[in-house]
Amino acid sequence: MSSRPSYVWFTFSLALAPGLTRERFEGDLLPELPEGEVAAALDVDLLYDVPAPEWGGHVPRLVDAPGRRVMGRVRVMPLESWPQVAKLEEALSLATGERPVRVRTATGAMLSARAFTPPPPEPSPGLLSESFLEALARAAEHAKLPTDYVSRLKAEARLIQAVQHGHARWPR
Repeated sequence: MSSRPSYVWFTFSLALAPGLTRERFEGDLLPELPEGEVAAALDVDLLYDVPAPEWGGHVPRLVDAPGRRVMGRVRVMPLESWPQVAKLEEALSLATGERPVRVRTATGAMLSARAFTPPPPEPSPGLLSESFLEALARAAEHAKLPTDYVSRLKAEARLIQAVQHGHARWPR
């Protein structure tokens, strides 16, 4: 490991798969991202309550949830690339806030890391972003997260799509 100052970054969202994010965003938004290691953030979960018009619905944020976990990757990022990482997270998923998380890597190491997440929103009605859910499942698959986690994300995307499309057909 380098002696240069760095941050341990836990990413659970679209930044999991840099190739997929390049499909959505152009320019120099993406710093050079090391592959990192599969990890689970402990005692947190995803809550889809952040309105994101550019995604056509609500996107997730990290919330405290004892006993729950969110899969992702940990990457050691040089201090000088942190502003670029912050811009990337904001552009992909409105994640403008940083929070500490405890993570357990696939090799069993326990680390303290930083994760980006959207801030708590004002309550607003609306649907979940189907396109974001689908992109998140694709990103998790490309990042080689555990198969059961990827399958769960895909199933959630299909379920949300079925429910929301079924709800749209209800008579008013």
